[in-house]
Amino acid sequence: MKNTKKTSIILTTALMSAAAAFAAEDGAIVEKQSSLLQKLDSLNQSILGLRLSGTAKAGAFTSMATSDQFAANSATQENQAYTDVNLKFLAQPSSETRINVQLRLHKDWQSAYEENNNPAVGHWFSYDGNILNKHVDFNLGYMRVGYTPLTINTPQVEILQEPEIFAQKRVDALADRNLDTTSRRLMQGLNVAYNSGNVGPVDNIYAQATGTRMRNTAKKNDQVFFDFDWSDRYAYGLRAGAELMGLTAGVNFVNIFDRRLSTRSRDIGLNDTLIYDDNSVLSAQLSFDSKKLLPSLPVNFGLNGEFAMSWWDVDREYYVVGYTEERAIKEATNPVDGSTVVYVSSYAKKNNDLMTVDYMEDDGVAFNVQPYVEGSVSGINFKVNAMYMQNDEKFWSDLASSPAYTSNSVVLNSNALYSNVDDALVSSFASGNLENLYFAVYNTNILNATNLMTSGEANVLTTNYSESVNMYNRLYNNFKLSHFYRNGYDANSMKKLEAAEAQLLMDPSVNLALPYGLATPDRKGFAVSLDADWNEAISLNVRFSQIKQDAAENTYTTIGAGVGIDLGLLIPSLGRDIKIQGSFEKASEDAWLQRSSQRIVAGFNADIWGPVALQAGFQMLTKKFDAFGLQVGSSLVTKVDEMLILAGPRIRIAPESYLTVRYGMLNNSVDYLIGGAAAANFSVDKSLVTAEVSVNF
Repeated sequence: MKNTKKTSIILTTALMSAAAAFAAEDGAIVEKQSSLLQKLDSLNQSILGLRLSGTAKAGAFTSMATSDQFAANSATQENQAYTDVNLKFLAQPSSETRINVQLRLHKDWQSAYEENNNPAVGHWFSYDGNILNKHVDFNLGYMRVGYTPLTINTPQVEILQEPEIFAQKRVDALADRNLDTTSRRLMQGLNVAYNSGNVGPVDNIYAQATGTRMRNTAKKNDQVFFDFDWSDRYAYGLRAGAELMGLTAGVNFVNIFDRRLSTRSRDIGLNDTLIYDDNSVLSAQLSFDSKKLLPSLPVNFGLNGEFAMSWWDVDREYYVVGYTEERAIKEATNPVDGSTVVYVSSYAKKNNDLMTVDYMEDDGVAFNVQPYVEGSVSGINFKVNAMYMQNDEKFWSDLASSPAYTSNSVVLNSNALYSNVDDALVSSFASGNLENLYFAVYNTNILNATNLMTSGEANVLTTNYSESVNMYNRLYNNFKLSHFYRNGYDANSMKKLEAAEAQLLMDPSVNLALPYGLATPDRKGFAVSLDADWNEAISLNVRFSQIKQDAAENTYTTIGAGVGIDLGLLIPSLGRDIKIQGSFEKASEDAWLQRSSQRIVAGFNADIWGPVALQAGFQMLTKKFDAFGLQVGSSLVTKVDEMLILAGPRIRIAPESYLTVRYGMLNNSVDYLIGGAAAANFSVDKSLVTAEVSVNF
């Protein structure tokens, strides 16, 4: 009953506010509407009880592939038919706290008769609040946290003027992994933030504490499932600062470490070596924004700067076989006269001693400063950014250096079989950047011997160890389903040694100069950018950077530009939204492998008739390795060409409900050398057809 009364109050307030807004002068309408939306959000959040919302999708997706390298018995078509539902339960026990639970249900119709109970996966669990007179925010459970670019941060992909048809595909692929396009890092744990508000002359004093477990050990002695790190990994962060007249000064500290005792869930074998990684970063940040101090200026200017120090330490733990001399008093009988002889015997006793030694240690510093100016003059809105950075070769920050995009996953047509081509080449290049950026396959599959991995005697799974004797017993009458992803994104934070191993596998067409964002070690240089628009009808983006790597005497240069034209705003008489976009970007290095990448983007989005809109996107990508080629297995890759075309209608069939039909072509071609001399080519062409109905509720 109370909720009904509150709903009536909300509707009455909304109608009164809307009437006032439409009666106001034209210049105040936008401000009034923004105020109205804020009031509605505030009132909506004050309603206690349980709310259910979410999305439901049903569709089919077909990928038809052709390649000269396919084996004679290879499958050439992969079909997906599915229903996917995301349920969001928001329980609000008070006006200050809320419980957010999200469940994901997925049904693959092509294997419906093989499936037994289809599991619901807990996608998100969090208890969030804004308490103590709105001075304290907290998150318990899943959370997204960001400190600074050198402490806690997720480097993101930037594609200038990315067409809407591609941008939405990327958002959907990220969402499968519980990720988004912000720079905040996905974590599970506790986060508490305090903001004082005005305290005397100080605008705000803030403090924040974060604690999270980044990885979880596998606790079962005979089974490892999707978890290959035997030690728990924890992280905590602290930050504090103050804001005064647009000036902000703060200090940040983060530490991420392996918990040693977690390895004791299983005995260490004599041949095992355990590595414990500990990484700490302390940073000071200083920023200024002129808007607070000089509000009357036609432009706004400021800067953001950060200086950080890192400490990285690795310990190695293993057993050493040693011997100690032991003595014992023994008796012996004289065979001649039968007398007893007492003597002292010595022998070597074998001992297994657990040794812990310092294995590696590095300390480094990093610094960056980013001035900017933004404003609006005669309908032209602009923002100019500059950046100078200088990072030591030994600087490392785990929680700021792990991008969400990893690439190198086979997403489409994973059932294809290849012949007469290097296996390593297929695993690395059978699917490329465009496939990994924009496509993902989500299945619920029955657990079986191929996806349930076990070991009978080792805490590190290798082919040298025997499988568990219980393996096949667990498979009888199993019929258990698990959710499987083929996806180019993940939320893992890489250790320094893992990142060094993965660097050659990282896609050079994304952030060639700064693969780990602003925290990339051994970088020194500058970048400038311009983002501008004229009455939001014509937009322009310009990028230029030159970054040096001292250890390899390498220089990275990036140049790019993009233009977008909204014909609906430019020519109001058209009476519909029509947007055209395009961009060009090139990145290169002058040493090492002499890698380069070139990306061309074009897009079109238009309201055709009534609820029908037409969307189209085009990308062409070229990657080169001009020095000696990139060593992949027994091949040297010299060039990779990719192209993606995607187009189709999007029809609004009901409020918040759409029918989307897409046709696309995806081409991937790899030029390589065999034995350092003979030239060869490996290519895969895919035709894509998809139809999907989506409903938001």
